[in-house]
Amino acid sequence: MAAFYVAWNVIPPYFNNYQLQDALDDIARKNSYTGLSDDDIKKTVVTKASSEDIKLREDQVIVTRTPDGLGISVKYQVHVDMVVHPVDLNFTANSLNKRI
Repeated sequence: MAAFYVAWNVIPPYFNNYQLQDALDDIARKNSYTGLSDDDIKKTVVTKASSEDIKLREDQVIVTRTPDGLGISVKYQVHVDMVVHPVDLNFTANSLNKRI
């Protein structure tokens, strides 16, 4: 029963991070060839993260542009309240889309 309780509380943040990683790949792929500003890309990432139940601020999103492509990196922490011992989970999601 304890393992089920831990899994019930810990698995959703990992699943949400997986979804965010997929979204970052999509955002980087779509915006490698557009003139969208870094601030607009950050807003897009924050909005998408919010839809995945991840609370981000724009200063947690790093957008890098090189002649080869567009990179997006996000670092964030999720607090999970457990009955005995609360846990802070640290996540990093990265995407790099290289132009062809």
